[in-house]
Formats: sequence, C-alpha cells, structure tokens
Amino acid sequence: MKKKLLPLSLLFFLGIVWGSGFAIIKIILISIGPLWIMFSRIALGSLVLLIWLYLQNKSLTFDKEFWFWSFIIGFLGFNFPFSIIAWGQQYIPSSLTAILMGINPILTLILSYLLLKDEEITSVKILGITLGFLGLILLIGLNNSEIVDLNSMFMYGQIAVLLGTSSYALATVLTKKISHIPPTDRAIGSLLSASLIGFITAILFEPFPDLASLNIKTILLLFLLGAVSTGVATFVWFKIVDLEGPIFMSMVNYLIPVWALVLGIYLLDESINFAIIIGLAFIFSGIWLIQRKK
Repeated sequence: MKKKLLPLSLLFFLGIVWGSGFAIIKIILISIGPLWIMFSRIALGSLVLLIWLYLQNKSLTFDKEFWFWSFIIGFLGFNFPFSIIAWGQQYIPSSLTAILMGINPILTLILSYLLLKDEEITSVKILGITLGFLGLILLIGLNNSEIVDLNSMFMYGQIAVLLGTSSYALATVLTKKISHIPPTDRAIGSLLSASLIGFITAILFEPFPDLASLNIKTILLLFLLGAVSTGVATFVWFKIVDLEGPIFMSMVNYLIPVWALVLGIYLLDESINFAIIIGLAFIFSGIWLIQRKK
C-alpha cells in the first residue's frame, strides 16, 4: 500500500507546485522579463539541489554520457518549453492552453512505446489516458467563460503550446533511459545545463532587469518558484519516472487544472457543477488505471 501511496503523493505534490507556479510567474512578470525568469528559476533550482548534494557529502558524475543527457534533457525539459509555451499563451486563452497541454500523456504513451523497450501500449493505459483527457475537457472546456479571439496569431499560439508540451513529453521519456543515474544527479545536471543555455538566451534576447525596482515580494516569489517549483519539483519529477514510468508521470497535466479549480473554489468563491464533478471523477479514475499498469 505504501508503495502505491508514494508515487500518488508525489504526483499530487507536483500538480500543486507546478499549478501554483503559473500564478507566481504572472506576478513576477510585472518586474522581470520571461527569459530572465526562466534563467533565474532554473539557476535557483540548481543551487538548492547543489546545497542538498553537498549536505549529503556526495558529488556529481563528470563523464561525457552524464553531461550529454543533462544538456538534452535540460533543453527539452526546461529551456524550450518554458519559452515557447509562455510565448504561445499570449495569443490563446489559458483554458485552451491547459487542454492542449492535456495531450502530453497521449504523446508520452506513443514516445514511450517507440523509445523504451519495457513500455507497452495496453488497453488499460489507453483507457486511463482517455478518461483523464475527457475529464480535462469537462473540467475546463465546458466551464470556460474566456472569449476566443480568432486573430492571425491564434493558430501560432496553439502550435507553440503543442510544441512545448511535446518537448516535455520527450524529456520525460528520455530521463527514463538514464534511470541508472540517481535522480538527484539527473536533476542537478539538467538544471545546470539549462541554466547555462538560459543565461545565454536571456543575455542575447532580453534586457537585463532593473534590480533596484524589485520589491521583497517579487524576490521571495522568485525564490519560491526556483527552490520549490523548479529545484525540488525536478527531483520529484525524475523520482516519479523511476517509480512508475513516464506515462504515469505525464498524468500531472490533468492535476494542474484540478489545483487551479480548488484555488478558484476556496479563494474566488467559484461554484461546482455537474460537469466538474464528472470531470474530476474521470481524471482520478484515469490516474488510478494508469497506476494499476495491467
């Protein structure tokens, strides 16, 4: 029973910290540009895990294979999706973004079958992912009051989000291929690599933020985003992949909107209707089926 509760608990933890991260970013964007936010959160996440590694009296691996995969996963899992999804969100409603990112488990299922020898496409996995996606549609699609502006950039915004979520899916599958490397090492390696790429990108394409204008709230939120939503969350991401595989991990894309719904109910007095109840039932049933594996 404990073996089943651990991955579920970690998955719900990721749904909460990643779901909260979107709201935190919106606040920080008032003072800091998106590329510098990307670099700062990744660098802070790296620092937190490096301190943890030091306290454990451990050191990183410095062979070519480790750093090759660190740069690949760092780019695919952080730099590319962080940037392109944020760009795409400028042109499409946030609800549509969540639905498009809900395709991630489907892509992960296909990529796992193609790239991992021990992953099979079973009827149970297909049913679980289908139920989760239908639940997402009910949760968001039928409870959406946002107006879709069909401007010339609307299609490009959708493509950008799809490319970003595809990159996440590929990074999740690839990290399973190097599961012989401890999750802490993989997390630190990929974050350090992404930090270097992110710093170069920010320097080249975005003005340096005015540090004097930053207030204590922005600094604290940025630290929270880097330390928890990036550093700790990356370690948990890799740990879940090791425990249950990339397909189960991808179901976090269905939990992030659930957390947004919970915040809306408790903070904004939003109401629950029949579509939401059925949507939640579908999502949780899908996650349960995926964890069963058979």
